[in-house]
Amino acid sequence: MNKHLARLLTPMAIGFGLLASTLPALAAPKEVPLDAAALFRQADATGTMVIYDLRRDRMLTYNKPRAATQYSPASTFKILNSMIGLESGAVADVDHDKLPWDGKVWLVGGKAVLPDACNADVPLRVAFPNSCVPAYQALARRVGSAAYQRYLTASHYGNANSSGQVDRFWLNGTLQISAYQQIDFLKGVVQRTLPFSPTTFKAVDDITVMERTAGYTLHAKTGWADSAKPAVGWLVGWVERGDDDYLFALNLDMVQPEHAKARMEIARAALRQAGALPD
Repeated sequence: MNKHLARLLTPMAIGFGLLASTLPALAAPKEVPLDAAALFRQADATGTMVIYDLRRDRMLTYNKPRAATQYSPASTFKILNSMIGLESGAVADVDHDKLPWDGKVWLVGGKAVLPDACNADVPLRVAFPNSCVPAYQALARRVGSAAYQRYLTASHYGNANSSGQVDRFWLNGTLQISAYQQIDFLKGVVQRTLPFSPTTFKAVDDITVMERTAGYTLHAKTGWADSAKPAVGWLVGWVERGDDDYLFALNLDMVQPEHAKARMEIARAALRQAGALPD
């Protein structure tokens, strides 16, 4: 489906659960190896990278077995979490409705790991790029478990498991998703086939922009799943370049401090190789 036509549709009019039962099965995309071994080797990292070229229906993959392995999405869930918060009315908008801070500095291994901006009541526009865990936990308590389960199931997000503590399920390993499944989810975001309103899609398009230039726009979200052993780092998103969309999902084992930076370095190099970013 042409992406511009897809964006004219209103999935909410179709209703939850109907998409999966009415849409015809689509042919699998053309699989193409992604030559990223040297990129991971240079970073002394073990991981996977998947790039989906939407217009050409090409799936470029490095390390296919790992690309099919599920991990906690950690902060990459903030893309769908923001959509759920907005669609459900748990948060009114991305700029003015501030999510409350509980007054506790978020610690990992006894160390503060979030930017100072998170230590306050913040709107989604601040909470998203800074990965403000307390803000999204406050949002989760507003949304509630029942609504999460409906949206996760309707969005076919990973294992769609939101059981247990409502403000931790995307952090503690309950909810899991693979790199391939991240691509499936992002395809639904870009093509507007998920059950959300145009207003919600537009708002999340806006807050996910990491870089905008005359030639392309990069949407992305990092994640750090420390519930896994070793911890797993994520970088997922999509690139708009002219009439093309390139969706991507990278994850790697976080065993060295340098691996946090390596996520973006590897992803940019691989996206250049795929033609998503200029040389």
